[in-house]
Amino acid sequence: MRRVRGTILLSLLWTASAAAQSVSPPIAEYQEKARSSFQLQNASIFPITVVLEVRGFDITEQGEVIDTPLDTSRVHVKLSEMSFRLPPRGTRRVFYEAEGDTLPAWFNILSAMTGARTETGLNVRILLPHVVYLNQKQPLRRGDVAVTRIEVDSGSGKARVQLENRGSRLGRVYQLKLSAGDHSGQSAGGFPLLPGKRRWAEVDWAGDTAPSRLMIRFARFTIDTLLSSVSASPTPKSAAVVHRP
Repeated sequence: MRRVRGTILLSLLWTASAAAQSVSPPIAEYQEKARSSFQLQNASIFPITVVLEVRGFDITEQGEVIDTPLDTSRVHVKLSEMSFRLPPRGTRRVFYEAEGDTLPAWFNILSAMTGARTETGLNVRILLPHVVYLNQKQPLRRGDVAVTRIEVDSGSGKARVQLENRGSRLGRVYQLKLSAGDHSGQSAGGFPLLPGKRRWAEVDWAGDTAPSRLMIRFARFTIDTLLSSVSASPTPKSAAVVHRP
């Protein structure tokens, strides 16, 4: 299995030339089935060859993405094409259909691009994913989500919140915010909360003051919790949380 930091498999060599290739949208969510498309753009002056591959993935507690084979026994994806040539300054729209025998399901359509070059003439290979989530019909419920731990590291100026999805539904955190009086810290962006999984979210937290309130916004509900017994520590693994809804 291949482990990749970041959103998912962004690039093998990130240069000015590599940044000239893009996929839009990078992430898409659908209810049960998907019949959609994504667009690839080659903004460089070089023609590139694109080979598409559908892959599975998993996400660790720390938010690292692990590349896995697609489970074709339950997830079925059809692409309009599997390879093509993309001219300089060119764009290409790829169409696909996807469904899962069991839901939720998630996968990525990986575009492997070759032919781009750096300013020094070095050939590079770029991997760009289009990530797809097939959501179940019933949304994530408030009772499925537990706040299991909060850690404050005064040395690094960071606070971490551990969430656990104890249900079988896929959900997405749209906003996570810690606060204490006039001070607040917010996560950089949203993230998925996979069924039966835990996930850490990190926020900037200056000073030694412990957070006293936690707010987490999902699509259908918001968790707004008063915190107690949170202590700042130079080592992030020594602080715990007791919360009350």
